[in-house]
Amino acid sequence: MTKTLYKLLLICWLAITACSDNIEQNDELEIPVDQPTDEKEEPPVETPTTEPNDPSIFATNLFYTTPSDAIKNNIFEYPNSNNALGDGDDSATLRTEINKVNREGGGVLKIPAGYYYLNNIHLKSNVHLEFDSEAVILPAKDNTKRIFNFGMIDRIENVSISSTNNKPFKVDFTNPVFFNQNLSFIRIGRVDNFKLSDFIINDRRTSLASILISYVPETTETKPWSTNGVIENITQTNSHTGYGLIQGYAGQHLLFKNLECEGGITFRLETDDRAMKEEIKDGAKEGGVKDIFAYDLRGSKGLTTVMLSPHFTQNGQITIDKVQAKGSCFAVRIEHGFLELFDENRQFSTTNDTGRQNFINFIESQFDLPDGTPILEGNPYKRNNGTQWAVRISSEAANATRNAYVLGQLGSLNRGEFQDSNIIGVEAIYTNKTEAKIKQNHLQFLPCNQWSKVQNPTNLGMQNGFEYHGPSLGLSVDHTNNSGTTGNYTVTIYNQTFTGFPSGHIQNIEYDTAPICNSNSFGTITQYQADF
Repeated sequence: MTKTLYKLLLICWLAITACSDNIEQNDELEIPVDQPTDEKEEPPVETPTTEPNDPSIFATNLFYTTPSDAIKNNIFEYPNSNNALGDGDDSATLRTEINKVNREGGGVLKIPAGYYYLNNIHLKSNVHLEFDSEAVILPAKDNTKRIFNFGMIDRIENVSISSTNNKPFKVDFTNPVFFNQNLSFIRIGRVDNFKLSDFIINDRRTSLASILISYVPETTETKPWSTNGVIENITQTNSHTGYGLIQGYAGQHLLFKNLECEGGITFRLETDDRAMKEEIKDGAKEGGVKDIFAYDLRGSKGLTTVMLSPHFTQNGQITIDKVQAKGSCFAVRIEHGFLELFDENRQFSTTNDTGRQNFINFIESQFDLPDGTPILEGNPYKRNNGTQWAVRISSEAANATRNAYVLGQLGSLNRGEFQDSNIIGVEAIYTNKTEAKIKQNHLQFLPCNQWSKVQNPTNLGMQNGFEYHGPSLGLSVDHTNNSGTTGNYTVTIYNQTFTGFPSGHIQNIEYDTAPICNSNSFGTITQYQADF
């Protein structure tokens, strides 16, 4: 049977940039007035099919080696437990216990039921933390940025965080002080053989992914990242639209399994880290993700379940089976690679259009290209909490001779890619509610008769137009064009299920898909107070 590749379009600029701990500015947008129509279910379209991968390739033991009997039987009991919710800081006690286990050659530290206020804990080799299923972890300080770190100081090995009897413990980020603040549960750095499993993260729109798979700068290693790890059996609720559960920047031979996220993005491989960019731009070090496997990824009320965006990084192959999106904008979102330039010295004002236009003129002056050759790809946007202009450059500019200013930021980097990859078994489920998180420039792919369901949240602390809440749009959106040119790669989505979508919805939005709602009659999207 001929395997027809279905490629998709992503029109909007990425509005999520975890690498710089900020989110892009969006312009306000007016929308068409709703047009009445009969909502019949969208008939299925022919899509590529194939046999699912052998489930054995997603076996945990292929990616993580369990501790020896000597380690598993070397049990340490945590000395205290907090039985009441309140203020406190248990970080020093936990650090002391971790050091003790490490000095004695490794073991399992059992942590009983209770409330634990923690901040910036660095795990050490051969230490395995096992939390009681009734344990609750909370940030110890209002300015806490990370709860746990793996290998951010030295390279470590053979570590895990799990729960007793495979029943999940809790991580509580619901304190309003963390709303729209940078906070992650775990940052994974230079660690070999690790496992995270069996916990629930109750979020409150914190503005970083809860689990960061990171590149560690300023080391002597050429590959300062994690290898041989498993992240499984984790659920997150109330995620920020621009973030979510997993963010992968750099790592190799990793398995992600049975993950679920409400709001935001469940599994996001967006390999944009500015420290990594600085160190790999001249070829001295390597970055990106390679040999990545994922199975059973679920998202609801969010932006997308899976997102691939290589930016400037050359990534390896991604193998994914079983993806579901329920009441989300998409199940899969794929972005082409690109290069961007910043207003490095912040010399152009971000508070008016004059500054924006001067930045455009400045960037265009850095390239000696024939008249009429496009230099910019789209409009400038604000980065670093709105303090700095940035803009993507065209493929022509990316391939042009680079002057000192451009070399200083880009070195020899090319537009990023993933190796050609497959995603098998993807289901998108439509719900007739305003639950999906929709980016502004995706609205043009929503049928006009669905626009009356779109709402503009005004209580989420973001600039007007950052996100809209409404019905699901489609199954996938892809900005690559399958041309084989730099920055374009092939991700084939097999065995698609498009459930409950009214007539007119586009299952797979391709790079050249035309907008489907171009009404000349415009109104204003209803503003409302979102639940979270």
